[in-house]
Amino acid sequence: MKTISLINRGLLPAALVLLAAAGCRDAGQRARQTEPPATEQAALKTIRVTDDVPYREGDSRSWVLDLAEPENFGPETRPVIVLIHGGGWRMGSKQERVFRSMLLHYANLGYVAVSLDYRLDGEAPFPACIADVKCAVRWIKANAARLRIDPDRIGAYGHSAGGHLAVMLAVSADNPELEGDGPWREHSSAIACAVGGAASTQRHQPKRFWEPRYAHCWPIHYLSADRPPLLFLQGEADQTVDPAIVKDYVAKAKAAGADVEYIGVPDLGHDVSYTLALDITQPAMDEFFAEHLQK
Repeated sequence: MKTISLINRGLLPAALVLLAAAGCRDAGQRARQTEPPATEQAALKTIRVTDDVPYREGDSRSWVLDLAEPENFGPETRPVIVLIHGGGWRMGSKQERVFRSMLLHYANLGYVAVSLDYRLDGEAPFPACIADVKCAVRWIKANAARLRIDPDRIGAYGHSAGGHLAVMLAVSADNPELEGDGPWREHSSAIACAVGGAASTQRHQPKRFWEPRYAHCWPIHYLSADRPPLLFLQGEADQTVDPAIVKDYVAKAKAAGADVEYIGVPDLGHDVSYTLALDITQPAMDEFFAEHLQK
């Protein structure tokens, strides 16, 4: 487990100005001004990043998360954003560049940001991945006091398979069958909202996931007005996740009274919220999370 602290990039220019000014003074004064005054130091926001924190004990190396915590953004408890990588439930990592960037982005906005790994299909058969992300949420809640977070203000974002897992976190908290055998069971895996980028809401490859025994592993199984708010980001030319099945879910969820939004980006494909259209999707995500997670 490795921990580093980063200065909030948005405030770096002020620090550079202070150091440049110190360089113009005499040597004695320069020695006393190698750091900004205490008032300026207080203005420099820092983020503490800790990698590979275990969220449960055991033989799997996948039960780890990366944690980005605002260190001196104020005394209030923070909302949380959980980031879940994609890869067809068979590959991928929390360390992918886009998720690393988002981890720092949301910590910089004042959230406690978490990017997690989970057991892939080659290590543990589907739907172990759902149980793992639920266990990670329970770990977050079990450590709420230490992390200084509000357990009632947890949101999730995922792309592709990670989008499916983020949405499942939001809609299936009342299904004990998906909680797995992990610890922290005194806490609920419920979250407050979720964003699914290119997130399959029903049948998907591999075809064995279509079997009736997996019906409870798809968001389409959970249609009711009492589900948390959802935002779907979808490339209209996606040939991996058919936009039609996402739109079908959105229509049925809205008909059931759920709070569901859909943003389709014309002519773009599967990576619309990952690499292709972040200029559109990132602001939409930021606004969605601010609405549902900020006090």
